[in-house]
Amino acid sequence: MPFTPYTLQTILPSVTNSVTSTTPTSNNTTPSEEHQQQPSPPTSLSSSPAQSSSAGSSFFSRRLPGSPPTSDVSKSLPASPSRLNNLLSGQQQQAFGNVTPFSIDAAEAWGTSMKLNTNLYLGTSDGQVLHFTLEEHGKAQEVPYASQLENKINLGFGRKPVERILILPQVSKAVVLCDSTLSFYSLPFFDPIPVSLIPHIKGVACFSHDVAEEGRIGEDGTIELCIVKRRVLQILKIGELVQMKKELPLPDGAIAIVRHSRNLCLADLQNYKLINLQLPNPTPLIPTPQVAVSSSPPSMTTSMLSTGPQKVPRPVLTVIKQDEFLVVSGNVSPNNDTTIGIFADSQGSPIRGTLQWSSYPKALCVEYPYIGALLRNSTIEIHNILDQKLLQTIRLDPSFEPRGMSFGHGIRVWMEGMAQRLSRRPWSSSVNKEGKDEDEEELRLQLRRQVARFSTVPARILVYGRESVMAQIVTPLVVQVDALLDTKNFEEALDMADQARNTLSAENNTHVERMQSELDYIYQKAGLLLLQETLFEDAFALLSKGNLDPRVVIYLFGDLSQCSWLDETPSVLLFDGIRSLLDTVGKIEDVVARTMEKNYSPHLEEDDHQQRSSPTMEMRKVLLKNAREALERYLTVERGKHRTLIGKGNAVCKAMDTALLKLYVGAGEDQSIYTLLQRPNDCSLEECANTLNRSKRYYALSVLYQSKQLYEKVLETWTKIYSGELPDTQFTDGLGQIKRLLLRDINDDSQLSLTTIVKYTWWLMDNAPHDGVEVFIRSPRANEMDIDNILGKLEKYGNEAVRTYLEYLVLTRESEQAIHHTRLACSYVRDVKVELQNVQGREMQKLVDGFKQSIHPTEIGGHDQTFVAYLGRHQQTELIRRRLLLIRLLQRSSLYDPKVLFQEISEAGSLNIEMVILYGRMKKHEEALQILIHELEDFVGAETYCVTNGQSTGAVPDIISVQGPVVTPARTSSLNHHKEKERSLKKNKKKADKKPKPSSSLTHEQVSQQLNERRQLFSMLLKTYLAIKERQLMLVRTMHLLTTQGYYLDILEALQLIPDDWPIQTLQDFLVHSLRRSLQEKREGEIVVGLSRGENLMVGGQLIDIYKDIGPTYVYPQSECQRCHRYLGINIVVRDHKNGHLLHLQCAKASGLIIPNDNTTTSISTTNTNTT
Repeated sequence: MPFTPYTLQTILPSVTNSVTSTTPTSNNTTPSEEHQQQPSPPTSLSSSPAQSSSAGSSFFSRRLPGSPPTSDVSKSLPASPSRLNNLLSGQQQQAFGNVTPFSIDAAEAWGTSMKLNTNLYLGTSDGQVLHFTLEEHGKAQEVPYASQLENKINLGFGRKPVERILILPQVSKAVVLCDSTLSFYSLPFFDPIPVSLIPHIKGVACFSHDVAEEGRIGEDGTIELCIVKRRVLQILKIGELVQMKKELPLPDGAIAIVRHSRNLCLADLQNYKLINLQLPNPTPLIPTPQVAVSSSPPSMTTSMLSTGPQKVPRPVLTVIKQDEFLVVSGNVSPNNDTTIGIFADSQGSPIRGTLQWSSYPKALCVEYPYIGALLRNSTIEIHNILDQKLLQTIRLDPSFEPRGMSFGHGIRVWMEGMAQRLSRRPWSSSVNKEGKDEDEEELRLQLRRQVARFSTVPARILVYGRESVMAQIVTPLVVQVDALLDTKNFEEALDMADQARNTLSAENNTHVERMQSELDYIYQKAGLLLLQETLFEDAFALLSKGNLDPRVVIYLFGDLSQCSWLDETPSVLLFDGIRSLLDTVGKIEDVVARTMEKNYSPHLEEDDHQQRSSPTMEMRKVLLKNAREALERYLTVERGKHRTLIGKGNAVCKAMDTALLKLYVGAGEDQSIYTLLQRPNDCSLEECANTLNRSKRYYALSVLYQSKQLYEKVLETWTKIYSGELPDTQFTDGLGQIKRLLLRDINDDSQLSLTTIVKYTWWLMDNAPHDGVEVFIRSPRANEMDIDNILGKLEKYGNEAVRTYLEYLVLTRESEQAIHHTRLACSYVRDVKVELQNVQGREMQKLVDGFKQSIHPTEIGGHDQTFVAYLGRHQQTELIRRRLLLIRLLQRSSLYDPKVLFQEISEAGSLNIEMVILYGRMKKHEEALQILIHELEDFVGAETYCVTNGQSTGAVPDIISVQGPVVTPARTSSLNHHKEKERSLKKNKKKADKKPKPSSSLTHEQVSQQLNERRQLFSMLLKTYLAIKERQLMLVRTMHLLTTQGYYLDILEALQLIPDDWPIQTLQDFLVHSLRRSLQEKREGEIVVGLSRGENLMVGGQLIDIYKDIGPTYVYPQSECQRCHRYLGINIVVRDHKNGHLLHLQCAKASGLIIPNDNTTTSISTTNTNTT
């Protein structure tokens, strides 16, 4: 059974009887007479006796839009898309006597905004407009409408037929085309508008309104009307008056036109054309079709001249939507009556497919996505615009004599059958719920309004015949399909529903909403009916298609549902018919039980006696298993539909995820359980935790806790699983997972507090010390931990744990506490001691001997290296790597206690280079140089020692990683990052204040002090070199020192130390450089003195000028300080040049007039103050 979108209903069975049965009393004047007599308000004309009781009595009690009929006995009309239903009282009236017969040539209807009553306007062939009012009867009957003729308006153009009536409700006006003249009338009574306000427009071939303006009005309170005269196109603005907006030349004229926005589609005698109002030239489309028409009825004067059918241009065109039109093509002849419709865009290009009709259309009406065509063979064909398929063919009674079809504002029809089926209400767990809150009452009110809106169907398409009018009303799909479902015709019903579903457009309007609501009802009912047949897969697919709330489906499974879910927001909304059917269906167990009882009743009795497993019992288990499997697939699909709400606490998602978890647990699908829990979910914590506990899936329980951000419970569960208290083989890499969780950046204490982190980190220390120390170091909250407490407890885990944590404090956090630096150095010493115990004592001496063999101290310019650099290139053993770590710390840190370390290193023995660095820290430079020169023969290291003022013996190369974990700080969140950055800036500021300043920013005294110390060191080094017993070595190293570092040596002292027997040529370079440097220093001093004298003269001159400007300042014995109000006396006085006040020198400093500089002298702003 195909889907039939429309039903025709007669709304005026005989206009002739209605007119002849009434006698208008007023307002029958013509426009030509209105300059003599103003039209009086129309008087309601009495209709036939059969109508007076229904129409006349209810004329002033019209119902509001969207409200149902008021009668209690109103019944739904049976849906019959193939028959015609009379909606108006159609009792034949008495003969109309000698009144000249007429026919209907135009029709338009309009329902007022405040009342449901509809005004029907009919244009006749004798130049009149008949105004009827329509009102629904209070009870269902064959003719549900009553009509009353309100007025008969004579247009005043003789007996010329009315070609078209256009209603413009935005400006409360109507436009009528008759005898090529446009006349204007006011709504709703169709009173002629005086020509003094809006004159008639003559010579009009065709006209059109802007379809885009339907339901809208311009900012100036007008709408636009497009009219075509003989060779011109005019755009008029219609409001209280008529104004010309634009005029365009149209050489070929037009006989039909439609408009949407700035695009016009028209037809002249030769072609269809497209015109863009913003472009000059039209776009031709296809030729205008020529239609064969019969000549007029024979008369005495024309019968002899008639030559048979003639072909005349009869274009048919319409607007589909914005930038899309439909034009009818073909030259129709008696032998070939097939016609096609072509869709064209605003550029004139064909789009979509084509439509095909069995006969040439008289008229087209578009109610997207449907298009109806009134054909010349007395049928109406309905096509789907989206796929161009024929949906319905309506055959008209030949006596109807169809003359045309119009699309306008139409009438409104109440569908009782649709209202009953689409009525919805909230469904709660308690059947008799006491007390309804305001929100629920508001929801119920909204649902009632929605049903009223859906059930009041607009009939915008009118089909008019010679003397009757019919409305093309949307056929309720739900009424058609519901009857098929009640008779178990599932396949036919679902096929019809799918056809209707394919016609839905993407637009959001009342028609689409109503159709979607109808489809939801149909699919839900079909799904529940199939559920009763235990066709679970098909049933759940239909329930999903019908958008049934998943909580209702879960409710069918008693062990999976919770009644409280039905009371949560959003409310569960059910159609009334679905709710009653749901009560009949019951639970899934009931469905299976009824099926088993229906199909296997005798066998069930035998099973009860046997009380053991049997085929019927197995069948019951299989059916229940199939139901749960189908439910699982259904919930998976529904979860995908709700994916944007998952993880946000939505009640529907909560019910679905909880039910899915229970299904997975029951089926033993561990992978599905973890997939669900490891992604965002809304599982009910209490129910799912109980389910996982009962099934002993403890690791899955911890994953559930993790998804809910209950990290303390996660750690508690993991530690119990690891210790065996809660055994679960799924928990792999347990310590690694615990460590990674403790290292996560979790700032919220309610999720994971610092106390909890420290607690489980110590648990991790007991099981994996390396991982525990890493957590203490890399934790995003490491800065908040108690360092002293951690260091104290780490002692029992060995030196490696302590050393690792101290390295983090000293090297990463740059701790400024001396105890940390000292303890770290001591831990390095202990590591070295351990390594020394593993090797023989001569290994240390081998290193020294190897270094001595690798250098050539008597060869200047060779590849000299320090002992530290030698160790860096020979890191084959752990001992060397440990020593390099110790050396690097001793050289870079200035905060450790050298005395404590000196004792530790002395006990270790053979750590000569380490002793040198400690001697340097303790200012024992002679001992340090003795070791470097005489024990190690590290001449480069000795010179480096002197240059750095005893701070270094050579750069420490990169150290190959030592044994133990290599840890890096964990990445923190952006918030923690900003906090750490602020702390780092503050710390660097403090360090900058405490650390020695670079030479460029050091004071003169500091620079001088460092220079003097360096000179003393090089003097000691020179003496040490001269004490070398090997003469050649002594000579080479001494001369190298004099040549390269002569700047730091006093020439007189050096000459006194150098033996007298040295040739003068040997000292030539040293002497020349020293003398040249002395001369340069002398001349630089003279330049500085000269510049200083010149600057003093300039300052003195400026001071004299200022004194002249200021004038003398008199200080009397009784003069007081402006700030302290004490006598000035004979103290130094400062005068504020700006205000002329006198102050003590100290008071001026306190007031900011005088700023002390770094040299403790006083800087006085000469522009503001004067010191006396």
